Amino acid sequence: MHTDHMKRFGTVAGIAAAALVLSACGGTPAGAPAGSGDSSGEGGSKTLTVAIQAWMSDKLAVQAMADKFEAEHEGYTVELVEYADNQALSTFALQWSQGQSDQDIVITDGASTAVQFVEQGLIVDFNETDIFEGDLAESEFIGEALTFTELDGNQFAMPFGLEAYNISANKLILEQAGLLGADGALPEFKTWDDVYDAAAAITAATGQPGMTIQWGPNAVPTMFAVEQALRGDIYAQDGTTLTFDTPEMREVLGVWRKGVEAGVFTVDTFSNKDAGRSNFNAGSLGMLLETASRVPEAGQALGMENVALLAMPGSLENGSFAFSAGVIIPSASENQELALEFVTTAMMSDLQVQAGEEWGKLPVLNRYFEQIDAEWKDQMYSFVELSVPAPMYNDLPLIQERGKQFLQEYLTGSIDEDQFIASFEDLIATSDLGN
Repeated sequence: MHTDHMKRFGTVAGIAAAALVLSACGGTPAGAPAGSGDSSGEGGSKTLTVAIQAWMSDKLAVQAMADKFEAEHEGYTVELVEYADNQALSTFALQWSQGQSDQDIVITDGASTAVQFVEQGLIVDFNETDIFEGDLAESEFIGEALTFTELDGNQFAMPFGLEAYNISANKLILEQAGLLGADGALPEFKTWDDVYDAAAAITAATGQPGMTIQWGPNAVPTMFAVEQALRGDIYAQDGTTLTFDTPEMREVLGVWRKGVEAGVFTVDTFSNKDAGRSNFNAGSLGMLLETASRVPEAGQALGMENVALLAMPGSLENGSFAFSAGVIIPSASENQELALEFVTTAMMSDLQVQAGEEWGKLPVLNRYFEQIDAEWKDQMYSFVELSVPAPMYNDLPLIQERGKQFLQEYLTGSIDEDQFIASFEDLIATSDLGN
């Protein structure tokens, strides 16, 4: 089936915790001591604690997976504990470095954010386990999905839910703005001036901003996507150092600033990262640039015939930014065998099809990918195949947080383009890139 090139990603922000305890019924985990029903070894627990961000419960089907596990493993309980965002990961690391862990599994929003734990040996290398056997042999994973969660031979996480960035569009609004061809053909964007013109036409037709671009917590991933699409690369000549000091990105930055000043591009994601998604799902936004999973998500309410995936300039040739969530197991967990059993039997189950069909989080296993019957599936995956992950930098969460602030300052006129570029280049130069 699909086989080409994919790799890894990340995000950021604050700290919080809330717990959700699920009930139990059904069998014994593989690898449990005979007669004990305890897969975590002597002194282990029959409660598995899985740390997630709130959206993962439904959109990655994690709660359904917890229910499945409890039903199949009698006497065991899965406790889902929410953490606010990827900034909270640093607090986990502090505890793990002391040989203790309140979490048995952590699902990160972007696998690359887990790289910070690799050098210190704080998380399990899945290559050191027997997980890649039988139905989970490496050949069973779609394309090169495993490379999203691998660094120098260390499989530090299991990939979970594939996505790529591109433009989601409301066809009814495009038609209202005169952007569809006579036969209903979708617009094709060769340059960012083309994107601006389309958004301006929507604004003229509707009296509303024509496009939302994800400039909130995921502003830097948006820039990864746009630069990869235009240049086919996000790195400087050394091939490892992230840079946006390129003619292509400078041109885009000018278009973005122009769009903000004209009211054609919104800045509502500054204060509400979900503003674009909410407006798109409600049918009031013409175009949205963030993860392409917004198409199947919005299609549930608007009708799949009324939403479409558009290619941002260059993405048909070069892809954009692709990523998966990362499933990690702290080395300090006392329930590692139980955690592996949960990953194997519940997370890598056919419940991935549910997450794919309802929310566009594509399965990482071939057999489940093939079960999704949706027009957008192969189109979205074609972007994933060509796309790049976020850099595997130890300081990726910091880079994303500070980079977002710099971009917002530029877009609102607090700093000019040269100041933005200089600030970002200095940020990269002073960050831990792990190489």
